[in-house]
Amino acid sequence: MKFLAVILAVCVVGSSAFSFRRCGGNNDLDVISANVRPALISFPGRSSVSFAGKVTRSFSDLDLKLEVFLKSAVGEVKIPCLFNFGSCNYDRMCSILDRMERENWAGVGTQLSREIRKLIDSVDGAGDRLCPFTPAEVNVSNRAIDLPRLPPLLATIASGRYRVRAQLINRDSNRLMSCFEIEFEMRKAD
Repeated sequence: MKFLAVILAVCVVGSSAFSFRRCGGNNDLDVISANVRPALISFPGRSSVSFAGKVTRSFSDLDLKLEVFLKSAVGEVKIPCLFNFGSCNYDRMCSILDRMERENWAGVGTQLSREIRKLIDSVDGAGDRLCPFTPAEVNVSNRAIDLPRLPPLLATIASGRYRVRAQLINRDSNRLMSCFEIEFEMRKAD
């Protein structure tokens, strides 16, 4: 269940009229609710993350498929996977924080992975261990996370309204365990 913080941090980078909805899966892993404050998140800046979820069955690892869309006057534009941010597939979620930190994705991965570890550790004291997944319920209320300054390439596309669809797939069975969509607005701090 601890990895829900990882997924939300990877998906949720800002919100204005933040919205969350489920879109399928077998509910072995159920993201019940999610929220981010303040209403408009800036990079760099500080956010407060809240979420609730549960794992109803044990399993070893997950893959995450993200589709990220920027909303514009002419419709939605799919953001490609750039430096492991955007519409990316992440294999083996159990090791994502190690990879993020070691490879320093887009120049912010190291700082972001450390912030996510602090968030996870504040929940259950196991910030260095994400897996295996065992039945549990997690409720996180208003946990702070410091967001890093974005590098120039990401900063040019940072501001805007986004829709993210996250699909969590059981690595062993290749079954969709959970799907959720979030919408939010983010901006680069001046």
